[in-house]
Amino acid sequence: MTQGLWRAVAPMFAVGLLAGCAMVGPRPAAHHVAVAKTHKAHRQGRLFYHVLLGDIAGQQGRLGAAAQAFGEAARETGDLGLTRRSTLLSLYARRYAQAHYLARLWLSKAPKSASAREALADADLGLNRTQGAVRQFDRALAQAAAVQGSAGRAFGFEHIATLLLRHKRVAPTLMVMRALTLRYPKDPIGEYALADLARQDDDQAAALRAIDAALTLKPDWEGAAVLKARILWSAAPRRALAFSARFLKSNPSATRLRLDYARRLVSLEYWRRALAQFQVIAAAAPNDARVLYAAGLIALRTNNLGLARSYLKRSLTLAPADPHAELYLGEIAQKQKRFARAHYYYAHVGAPYRFAASVRDGLMLLQESAPHLAWQRLARVVADTPAQMTALALARNEVLMAMGQYARGLALLNAATLKSPHPNVLLYARALDEEKSGAVVAAEQDLERLVTAHPHSAVALNALGYTYINHGQHERRGLALIRRALALDPKNPDILDSMGWAYYREGHPRAAITYLREAFILSHDPTIAAHLGAALWRAGEHARALRLWRTALMKAPRNAALKAELAKHPAL
Repeated sequence: MTQGLWRAVAPMFAVGLLAGCAMVGPRPAAHHVAVAKTHKAHRQGRLFYHVLLGDIAGQQGRLGAAAQAFGEAARETGDLGLTRRSTLLSLYARRYAQAHYLARLWLSKAPKSASAREALADADLGLNRTQGAVRQFDRALAQAAAVQGSAGRAFGFEHIATLLLRHKRVAPTLMVMRALTLRYPKDPIGEYALADLARQDDDQAAALRAIDAALTLKPDWEGAAVLKARILWSAAPRRALAFSARFLKSNPSATRLRLDYARRLVSLEYWRRALAQFQVIAAAAPNDARVLYAAGLIALRTNNLGLARSYLKRSLTLAPADPHAELYLGEIAQKQKRFARAHYYYAHVGAPYRFAASVRDGLMLLQESAPHLAWQRLARVVADTPAQMTALALARNEVLMAMGQYARGLALLNAATLKSPHPNVLLYARALDEEKSGAVVAAEQDLERLVTAHPHSAVALNALGYTYINHGQHERRGLALIRRALALDPKNPDILDSMGWAYYREGHPRAAITYLREAFILSHDPTIAAHLGAALWRAGEHARALRLWRTALMKAPRNAALKAELAKHPAL
């Protein structure tokens, strides 16, 4: 802004400086001309001083001083451009008295300017002259309509709403906008602006009345629909979703609302519904890498791996430097057991996700039944932050557990616990090592610490409850902990497995089968298969138990729980 002001007055400086030079040694016959030039030079000098002072103050961020200096320059020259810029700068600096004076000066030079009237109204509002603000805004709207018709008035309403939102005191701005909407009762823009202001004031009822009025006047207005969804969302999320769905059914091309709707579905973890919306958005924007990436992630979340892969590959083609897509393409390939392709993607992931990709790449070798190669791969990974050090220790411990080296894993975790700023993160893994090493009491103590630190963690509650039950200690307390965990996460297969195993240990195989069957359907985990088979066997369903164990063992030949169950029945 200051550069523009400088250009506006630069020709005047040149005139002033030349006039100053021309003053040297005037002839007596032209004395009155010299005096006139002297006054003009002084005036131009003062102008130069004010603009220079304003320019320096503006560069230093002292808006008040800059506004005052440029205001003085505007008074000196009466230049329309300088007056307009000085008025706006004064408003921005909240020097409302000066802005009011300059706006009147601006209006005297451009009486048909809607912008000058809006500036005068803005200054009136800053000076708590509400009625004056209403009058000037009303005249500005009338002038805009006279020049550009209804489109001009609509633009005027939008600009007025922007000006009003800049004022911190919401009550007078609402009063002004209500007065204007009463004067223009059939203008949807005014109702929209009123709704937005009422929303800023947390007056949901007033905001809904105004936005409903706007939609009544203009039923297919997407911007008003977006605002209504946002107003509803703060108090009634389900109503917001229902409204958005209805509007989109009648207005399928309302992309802004659809994107807003899809994001809200994601925030509520309605993944399948969100995916349906993102598919529509992606079809409408096939070259938008961000939309394709989001659609890919949601498809991955719903386990629609083929669709996720398609979206992410297209996203990667459009934005080849984006490391996110390759990381998740690696995850998809890993889930599909296309391990060579997964290794390829993980190897190409760059900063800042290189560490995560390297750890996943190493752990994937466990799926390929190559724990020693996994250890070698993870040994080459370098951690740069405490969080990465903790994650790397957990990954290396997982490999050591797969190799049956529980004592070595325990030593690794003990060392990591001493260095970690958040040692509780390591307690769960350390407890597993302690249990496998026969240190059951130490494992229970670690899990008790974890539950104390995270009393609402379903994972921690389940781990401690299962440990109590599995070792025949504190069984009632263990069952109570698992029930709390299940209430927090009712579809978690590990917790369902613990509940079933608890009933099995108590001698209730039929109750156990109900939970274990649901857990196995959700995860097809071989350990859960071992537990379900045990419950079926005890319930007398020997053939089903044997068939389940053998089928599971074919898919997981090294699973210790399956081997243990089959070892109990050597004749089979």
